[in-house]
Amino acid sequence: MDRLFHLALALALATPTLAAGPWAQEAPQTLPPGRDQAPRAQAPTLASDGQPAAPGRVPSDTSKGARALWSQLAGSLSVDDGTPSAAAPRAFQLEFDVRSRQASGTRNFSARFHYLDEGPGLVRGVVLDDQRAERSTQMRGLDDRGKLQYWYRKVSGEGQTDGWESLRGRDSKESRAEIDSWAAISFDIARLTRPSSFRILSLRERELLPAEDGSSPLTLRFDGDPGGVVLPGTDIEGVRDGRKQPIAALCAGLRWLELQTPDFRDFRELGGRQPKARPYRLLFGMDPESGRPQVVLVSPGAEGPLQVPGAVLVQCTEWLLHPEGAAPRDQSWLPGRFFAYETLGAGPDPEALRFSDVPRADLYFVDGNMSAELDLAFFRPR
Repeated sequence: MDRLFHLALALALATPTLAAGPWAQEAPQTLPPGRDQAPRAQAPTLASDGQPAAPGRVPSDTSKGARALWSQLAGSLSVDDGTPSAAAPRAFQLEFDVRSRQASGTRNFSARFHYLDEGPGLVRGVVLDDQRAERSTQMRGLDDRGKLQYWYRKVSGEGQTDGWESLRGRDSKESRAEIDSWAAISFDIARLTRPSSFRILSLRERELLPAEDGSSPLTLRFDGDPGGVVLPGTDIEGVRDGRKQPIAALCAGLRWLELQTPDFRDFRELGGRQPKARPYRLLFGMDPESGRPQVVLVSPGAEGPLQVPGAVLVQCTEWLLHPEGAAPRDQSWLPGRFFAYETLGAGPDPEALRFSDVPRADLYFVDGNMSAELDLAFFRPR
């Protein structure tokens, strides 16, 4: 898979690396095993009320305000009858146009992305040419013995291969790691489009405090946050009530809900292994009317400053009900256009951190199906 697209989607789907520091304590539990793996005996992951965390189960000690916001968020992304589903999509395929910014410049391209929640997660990523035909494909699947395998082919352009090549050995380690990251990203995509599939450790309503005298309008200060969140100084705008608003003005009019969950994956996952569960805080900035997220701040760790090294800000400028005209059971709410900003700076001083002024990645939704009919054979050379 084109490395630029891998990085763009990794950032846009808010899968940051876990920062070092006192706020980045690992939980001892592991993520749930894949569908074809026997569950391991392990202590349950406990929510804030001391009971086992479960997909969509709201802890009993959650405040009334946080419960109301959670119901609005989960309901806003459900389609059938407004009842949120606790099951994440099992298989999906998505197509994006991507603009990725690197030190070497800006590049535009397109890609198609497939995922099946089987075993450790199977992925097939296709970079497209100008006619939206396959240019290259990387794939992670299970062979006839159920063993994880990796393959690659390039059908046009420089470096064209003669059919499929197996990615084995030390020389292919980097390519395998890149494909592994797609599996972790896919795990996150499936849950972000269906928030009720997250195991909930805690839910907390976060109040956005008034700006302090003399402070930058780009700095958001939340109750209980010892630092501040420095927004991008960007001309990218969001749309609310048919009006465009700069991101600072947009954030000022949102409702904020923090979800803490172990069900988020670091995209550096290697070798098909499932990493230990780590708490992430997902701070949803919700439109007060629709309840759908306009911005999402993903912060590693269970406590401490919200803006730490590794934190990512994702801005969604519109949501689309797709496919158009399909029966509700076949539709999903998907972000039609979104931007990802990464935290700049390092070290324990939150005052030295801020989000990049220019989004590292812009993604434009083209087509997709969150209920795709995919099987094991699709993730093998053929």
